[in-house]
Amino acid sequence: MEQLNSKLYEKYKNLKKRKLFEEEWDQKRDAEIRNYQLATEDLIEELRKENERLYGELSSLQEQYAETEKILLEESRKTKELSSEVGRLQILLSQKKDTNDGTLIRSPNITPEARSKKAFTVSPEKKTPNSCSNKGGSQQEVVVAHYNCQEKHNMPDCCRGYMDNTEGGTGKSSIMCVFHTLIEFLVGMKFSVGIQTEELCLSVIHEKSGYSFSLILIRHESGQGDLMYRVSSLGTLERVALDWMKEDVIFSMTMCPVFFQRISRVVGRG
Repeated sequence: MEQLNSKLYEKYKNLKKRKLFEEEWDQKRDAEIRNYQLATEDLIEELRKENERLYGELSSLQEQYAETEKILLEESRKTKELSSEVGRLQILLSQKKDTNDGTLIRSPNITPEARSKKAFTVSPEKKTPNSCSNKGGSQQEVVVAHYNCQEKHNMPDCCRGYMDNTEGGTGKSSIMCVFHTLIEFLVGMKFSVGIQTEELCLSVIHEKSGYSFSLILIRHESGQGDLMYRVSSLGTLERVALDWMKEDVIFSMTMCPVFFQRISRVVGRG
């Protein structure tokens, strides 16, 4: 009987030891599972924040893409309009070439340097279309030295002139015109108005770069007119000037804002 009790006690001890071992192992396993769970939750939260950040960047890129595409479509539309206008003006130029050699877009015997020396003569009786003088208003004739040529200008009553005789009585004429100054400020260039071959001519110069050109008004029987761009000197813009700026170009009056906008971009890069 004692031997049986001894065996049962031994068996009890083994079972208790085994139970304690299993409980200890279960606690250790639960602790590891909790650690894994916490690490998994942290990783999920980090991935969620990263996903939100990437989604925000994607939305920003999509907005930039839409804006760029819109700008590209607008530039494409303007390019098509400009190409259509160029085609129309080329046809007009080809028709005008048969009747008036003075309005040729390209002249193989005349260079831009030679054109810059050509004198523009203005008749005192002529009035520019932009003249703001009233009937019977007096006009002043001003002789301006511009690129080695003299031009006579008709000054309306809205442009005030006075003689400055302080420099040895030379009688230098100084012109003060509010509208003239305002337009020069808006365009960022100096200009003067004259008449060449019975056509209104606007001479423009950018003093900082030395870039100068003229715009000649070409009138039509329909009443609408075109402008012929003719470069005199590219100055320091020789390297950055666009190809069309080195040639004679005719464009309609409605293209004036686009013309000066593109000129300003090139002048800004110079």
